[in-house]
Order: sequence, then C-alpha cells, then structure tokens
Amino acid sequence: MKIKNQILYLVAILSVTFLTFSCSETSEDVARLPSIVDIAKSDPNFSILVEAVVKTGLATTLSNPGSYTVFAPTNDAFNKAGIKSGDITAMTDATAIANLRVVVLNHVLGIGTRSSDLLAGGYFKTFGFYRSTPTSTSGANISMYISKPAADVLVNGGVSNGGAKVTKADIDASNGIVHVIDGVLAIPTIVQHAVANPSLSSLVGVVTSPAQSSVLATLTAATGAAPVTVYAPTNAAFTKALGTGGYLVGKTDADITKILNYHLEKFNRVTSSATAFSTTADITVTTLFPTYTFVITRGTLKIVDKSTPAVNANATVLNIQGANGSIQIVDKVLQSL
Repeated sequence: MKIKNQILYLVAILSVTFLTFSCSETSEDVARLPSIVDIAKSDPNFSILVEAVVKTGLATTLSNPGSYTVFAPTNDAFNKAGIKSGDITAMTDATAIANLRVVVLNHVLGIGTRSSDLLAGGYFKTFGFYRSTPTSTSGANISMYISKPAADVLVNGGVSNGGAKVTKADIDASNGIVHVIDGVLAIPTIVQHAVANPSLSSLVGVVTSPAQSSVLATLTAATGAAPVTVYAPTNAAFTKALGTGGYLVGKTDADITKILNYHLEKFNRVTSSATAFSTTADITVTTLFPTYTFVITRGTLKIVDKSTPAVNANATVLNIQGANGSIQIVDKVLQSL
C-alpha cells in the first residue's frame, strides 16, 4: 500500500508539472503574437493605414490588449481612394482629422472575428458612428454588411458600392484578427446598404427605375442632419405583392411612388434614438406619403398599415445604420392605398 501511494504521489507531481509547463508555453505563445498595430507597422503595404491610425489617435487602442477585428486597406486601396503616402501625416485641419477618425473606426469591429465566423449575409456594428452634425463625436454605430458570393468575402457589397473584398483573411494578432481588404470603406449610405444586401434587390430595382427617380432623389439627398428611415420590404415580400391577387398588381407608376413614400420616414429611427421604439406604448410613424401614418406596436414591433383585413408586417432586421439614415427590414410591402 505504501508503494502504491508513492506511485500515485509521483503521478500527481508529474501531472502538475506537465500542466504548469503547458500553460506557461501557451502564455508565451500568446505573448509572442504581435498586436494589430505591430502587424501593420511590420508590413510596408500598410504604411498609409499606419499613418491614419496614428493621426487619429487610435494607435494606442489597437495596440492594447483586447479583441478587435480590423479590415485593413492596403496602400493600393488608399491610392485608389486618392490618398497617397504622406497625405495623412501632413493633415493639420481638425475637421479633416475628425472625419478620418470616423472612417478608420468604420473598419473596426469590437470582437475578434475569423472569416469562418463571418455570416453568409449578415450585419455587424463597427466603431464608426452616425453623425447628426458635421462635428458630432458620437452616435449610433454604423452597420457593416458581410456577404459571401461564391468564394469571395465582400464588405458592404464590394468596391463598386463603396465597400471592399477581403483579399487575405485571418491574420492573428495578440489583440484580435486582421483581414486585408482591397478598398477603403466609405461610411455607407442607406442606398449603399440596400444595394449591398441581395435580399433587398427587388426594392433596389423598383427605386432605381426611371419612373421612381423622385424617390431615389429623396434617398440620395438625405444627410446626417436630415436623415431618412427606410422600411424595406424583402424580395419575398415583393414576390407576394406582385403575385396573383397581390397588393401591387395593377398599380400605376404614380401609385408605386406613393407606396414607396409610405415606406419612408424623415427620422433616424434606431434604438439609440430617444423615441425610436417602445415597450410601453405604440409608436405612430408619419411617412413621406403626406398625412399617411402607420403604427409600430409596442414590444412586438409589428407594423399596422392600412390593409383591410388587417395583416400586420413584422420588422425582421432592425437598426441598420448608415451615414444618412437607417433601414428596418420588413416582411411585407406596406399598404397605403
């Protein structure tokens, strides 16, 4: 029995020693990883990004411990955006630097996210923020849309839509993940957000048709100071509305204009807004179809339009924030006529 106890004691000692050694090795491996800023500084292809991070005061944040995702534009991406080496370092105008800071923040997520975690079509919140005035220093976080058509990973629909493509993914840093991209991400407008999402292609097709130029003009004219919220029906909603006996069957171009305006509101309705949504009272939305309203029910976020008999729409994706307003995705073409 004494020998057995000694053997057990020896096994226990060896196990503790092994675990201690393993943990020590793991800690050393983590410590050896460079920070996100270190990675950027070590690659000459990121020299302009380093200029931007330093100029906007974000170098310390992205060097400190944490868990971030950075979509990192190369020098070539900056060059295509009209920014050359040295341009950012030479900046002295406080407004220009503040604007650049928001742009840089729009490339950063608050959690380390590998490419395998990026949804095949989903929204993430960046550190960039909505600005209701040119000097705003805070606001609702800007949304980023990730899609995976074929083998590509696109951000906000790709370069042609003010976004980018991931050209190299999953560079590990001690404080997160870096994905290399081929474009500098613009702060997306509500139109760019709609274009980026394939499930809204029917809405985009209608709004960009020649007959609806006035509606498109309303959306493109929106600003941070004069935002628009879009209640955006999905492709499936349009398919149903255009099907046999559907709401849109037989409607004229003038009717469609009124119906589209019924989906628009002059307000940035997101959860950070003081009166955006409520769990205690229904919200009445005044639309751009003059004098016409609909109700967002308390708690359930169902939309009660003018359909008879009543068939309420569901708000399925909320708070898609852009530079000049927001999008709420709904599962029905709202009825106003």
